[in-house]
Amino acid sequence: MKKMREQSNIYLSLAIVSLLLCSCVPTPGDKTNANKVSNGGSVTLIPNESPFISGVPTVVTNQDLYYSWAPTLHYTGLRFTATGLPDWLSIHESTGVLSGIPRESGTTDNIRITAFKSNRFTEIGPFSVQVYGDPLKVYAWHMRNTGQSNFANNGGTSGEDLNLDEVLRTGNFGADIKVGVSDSGLDIDHPDLFVNVLNPLNKDYKTSAPYFGDPGVTTGGDHGTSVAGIIAAVGWNGIGSRGIAPKAKLVGLNYLGTGVTQSTAIQLDQASGDLDVYNYSYGSSFYPMAQNADSTYIDQVKYGLGNQRGGKGSVYVKSAGNSFQECDFSHSGMFLGLLCFSHNSNLGAEDELPWYIVVGATNALGVKSSYSSEGANLWVSAPGGEFGKTNPAILTTDTAGCADGYARFGLTGINFLKGGDGNTDCDYTQNFNGSSSAAPMVSGLVALLLDANANLTWRDVKHILAVTAEKVDAASSDTLVIEDFDFDNGPYVTVDNDDMIGHTYSQGWTTNSAGYSFHNYYGFGQVDVDAAVTMAKSYSSFLTGMPSETDPAFSLSTSSVNTAIPNSSVTGLSDSININQSYTVEAVQIKVNITHPRPGDLGIELTSPSGTKSIILNINNSLLI
Repeated sequence: MKKMREQSNIYLSLAIVSLLLCSCVPTPGDKTNANKVSNGGSVTLIPNESPFISGVPTVVTNQDLYYSWAPTLHYTGLRFTATGLPDWLSIHESTGVLSGIPRESGTTDNIRITAFKSNRFTEIGPFSVQVYGDPLKVYAWHMRNTGQSNFANNGGTSGEDLNLDEVLRTGNFGADIKVGVSDSGLDIDHPDLFVNVLNPLNKDYKTSAPYFGDPGVTTGGDHGTSVAGIIAAVGWNGIGSRGIAPKAKLVGLNYLGTGVTQSTAIQLDQASGDLDVYNYSYGSSFYPMAQNADSTYIDQVKYGLGNQRGGKGSVYVKSAGNSFQECDFSHSGMFLGLLCFSHNSNLGAEDELPWYIVVGATNALGVKSSYSSEGANLWVSAPGGEFGKTNPAILTTDTAGCADGYARFGLTGINFLKGGDGNTDCDYTQNFNGSSSAAPMVSGLVALLLDANANLTWRDVKHILAVTAEKVDAASSDTLVIEDFDFDNGPYVTVDNDDMIGHTYSQGWTTNSAGYSFHNYYGFGQVDVDAAVTMAKSYSSFLTGMPSETDPAFSLSTSSVNTAIPNSSVTGLSDSININQSYTVEAVQIKVNITHPRPGDLGIELTSPSGTKSIILNINNSLLI
């Protein structure tokens, strides 16, 4: 009942604000008004019964949404001025239209609009305009990057964000799109989330099937609550920040929660049900062997694609992982003497599924986040931030209260929001990061797409994201080639291994024969919200010529090589596979069976018939078995 009471107070305050409006016309005896508008000559006041303009200005608006109000004109040839306007609001000199986009919340009083004709005038006012918003949204650089530092040592690059403004102005908020957050739990009573939580659908996997119940939170920090806030924190409610899709609905699935045994039944359940979007903000950390999804899980995902969401298919979004800098030195130097390269996203369980949208992370500078795993399996990238000290992390919701969560009292390390600065209840953190942050950015965007066009299939969504993605980090167009044995580039560590000089370890942006640019760091690029939603509104699979989907079996493209792999060879061993059917290739899976004493030495590359090369697995790749 407490929350309902707070909600009522909000509406009451809005009602009070509306009473501040005064629409009035100066009278001949009103010397105060005459002095305010004096133009150096005699001032004649228009009679009350014949005003130049009339109307009641809009007194309440929302942060980041376009505000516009026009008076009713009763004469032509008028000239307009205004006094008391906030910085974000301007008046058109000839039409009297007030317009602007408020970036911060608050109330501006004593605004007056004056319409002149010769030396006569009509005045409307004084009135107030209240901007209702989210006070911590100014720290959400991923939605609007102005170079803010968010209390890190450095700021970001202005404009390197999701490009979200036009979507807000056109009213796409992801209304009622259901997003499942399969994670460590979800604080369903959080003041910035509870309005959007679909409580009857939440799953508590600590209980028996069918698992419905409170998904709970993880003590000490709640990853799932932070993920959920990025997707659908409530907008314009006077607290915190807001989500990418502030009117989407959240379903908590505590798949990673404390006390949950991840059985096959639970794994399948957290991918089933008629949810529109599934967000999987988890990935494999450094692991000495490649992992693949099992057949029963693959069947469940395929069922979701073909049957859920009214046959249009649920959309599965997954983090690429945070293991770019995790390499062989984590394992007692077993590979000392070799190049230390990143853990590839393709090695993680389920990350190889072509139906997933696998998401890499970018930072506030508009380049790959230092930790974000690379791979040919990435579809797109989105803001994930850095660690919040040197460069900004992500602002989002945290477990409510100061006893738990990332902003809890007694926690060492940086967190400017802890117990103050608009976060007296410790309900928010500005230190969330990882591809765990990037995936919910895309899940929120998918909710906006489905709100804009309910007829989109899961393949339409993937297509729109690829077509509209922004090619970021143009400087990364060069390939990373070992030039000499002293080469040192950022997280890479090299030692004396001149036999591999000239080998391409990592490609830059590559354009395939279909005209799409791709990068193993970014996929098809960083998502562009405005461009994607604009395309979705008028999108039709038929109009764009989307071919029907086929799924050829591995047996159509199998080859046995049975040849020794040469050591320390820049060119390696090549073999061709001939396919005697014509395909438009949307995704390719490579299944290999290799026996080798040092699998971490091996790299796998795929070259298309047109000559486009894709690095599937880097050499010196962290595999031990």
